[in-house]
Amino acid sequence: MTTRPDSEGRLATLLSYDCWNLLESAHIARVAWIGAEGVAVVPVNYTVVAGAVWFRTTAESTLARESSGQRVVVEVDQIDPATRAGWSVVVVGTAELVAAQDVPDMLIGLEVWPTGTRTLFVRVDVHEVSGRRLYGVDGA
Repeated sequence: MTTRPDSEGRLATLLSYDCWNLLESAHIARVAWIGAEGVAVVPVNYTVVAGAVWFRTTAESTLARESSGQRVVVEVDQIDPATRAGWSVVVVGTAELVAAQDVPDMLIGLEVWPTGTRTLFVRVDVHEVSGRRLYGVDGA
């Protein structure tokens, strides 16, 4: 993985290519936006397709009601507490609501962990992607 070391030595800035690879390797993200009552954050199952981040929700959800056409931040990370190592990738983009009949076929099977039917998809059109890796106490 290609990185640029920061001044701290154990922390490195990830290149865009590496950020996308990490995004494709994970399944849970947090989506944040400015809602009616301030900053809102929810966890989602997600996938990456054709340079966009996709997840499912319900039409009645706060996420669907407040994020359409808005700037959102998607944050994905993985950590290993034992070695104090991990990485974090942040995506900034615009959320677009997409009906199930209008999504690429490969998204229809997108698994969502909570029970219930989620027929509305959210596509995040990515404007920025950035990330950092923290190397653990053993250098991993």
